[in-house]
Amino acid sequence: MKRRVVITGCGALTAAGSTLDSLWAALLSGKSLLGTVTNFACPEIDVLSGAEVQIPGSDPLPESVDSDAFRARCCHIALVAARSAIAHAGLAPHAQALAGAGVVLGSTMAEERQVGDLSARWVKQGSDSVDGGFLDRVDNHKLAASIASEIGLSGPVLLNATACSSGNAAVAWAFDLVADGTTDVMLAGGADTFTHVVFCGFTRMSALSKTVCKPFDKNRDGVSFGEGAGIVVLEELEHAKARGAHILAEVVGYGLSNDAYHVTAPEPNGAGFVRAMEQALATSDTSPGDIGYVCAHGTGTLYNDQGEVRAMKAVFGDAAATIPISSIKSTIGHTNGAAGAIATIACVLALAHQVVPPTANLVEPDPEFGMSFVTGEGRKVALSACLNMSAGFGGSNVCVLIARAP
Repeated sequence: MKRRVVITGCGALTAAGSTLDSLWAALLSGKSLLGTVTNFACPEIDVLSGAEVQIPGSDPLPESVDSDAFRARCCHIALVAARSAIAHAGLAPHAQALAGAGVVLGSTMAEERQVGDLSARWVKQGSDSVDGGFLDRVDNHKLAASIASEIGLSGPVLLNATACSSGNAAVAWAFDLVADGTTDVMLAGGADTFTHVVFCGFTRMSALSKTVCKPFDKNRDGVSFGEGAGIVVLEELEHAKARGAHILAEVVGYGLSNDAYHVTAPEPNGAGFVRAMEQALATSDTSPGDIGYVCAHGTGTLYNDQGEVRAMKAVFGDAAATIPISSIKSTIGHTNGAAGAIATIACVLALAHQVVPPTANLVEPDPEFGMSFVTGEGRKVALSACLNMSAGFGGSNVCVLIARAP
């Protein structure tokens, strides 16, 4: 028998701010936080649009991390979210309740900005400007290791990289570690910042929006990026009860699959997504009719949205036209490896408030879809279970099923 796994804390740092209240208010507003990027430049693109993060000045880096805020930006954002999640769970760093706890963090590029920094200095200043500390600063494992060191986690410390589904995959991985009895508490989530590779890559694939991300809209033209981090505290149910924790929600199952189709393009009919969705339902003993909200991957690209909708229709049948669906990426941007983790938090908040947040910028739903997209403002629902969907390059699909607190 697998042990039951609940969520007892959430922390996020996005363009909406560093609190859950600010994130929820932004999601409910139906307005986009996408704008001109000011703290990052990409010479190949004249004007960068995205959803930037402002790191709270009162939230310092620990001594164990390079103090240069630029060079440790991704790590810093992850640490802010982790501190918030621990506090929200009613825990303190190095607390006895964290004995043996661990962390799984997902990221697409992590501290890739180090590579850009190295290249730029080499070109402008010559090889003598390249210092040996580069290899230490670019260590992506430091994302998870710094959280473990800062909070006092002596259990599993893992970094997951399945492109844009990394944050959701981290939650699934941490769920297994708690459910199987490896440890009683795990932190799970993801973090990413703006990088040249992401902006240039999507531009060359013509997948970067020329205007603003519009998931499921008939005029959608691509993705818009954001920075951010999302961390949740996963805890074995009885362990949470014993310490009097406030239980926010329960992770009841997940599904993983690969399209095995193309290195970047999604399978047109969403066949991989179908397998992941069906596995999430089966492992949680949940029927399709129990799903009250689908937090879609919803990137606003032509083929991702199309394949995702086709997958939902295949799994939910006629009911697909009535299930509330939304994407949060048009509000806070596509945060890459953090996206699935922040969407997990959005599902927790939706369950708590019994409201489904709307999809910003969705004005004219694609007439081919015929789905119940939430637009304009939040929709009140009787919500008992949410399906959080993520997809990544290489065809990596992850669906996590989250239910109301037991």
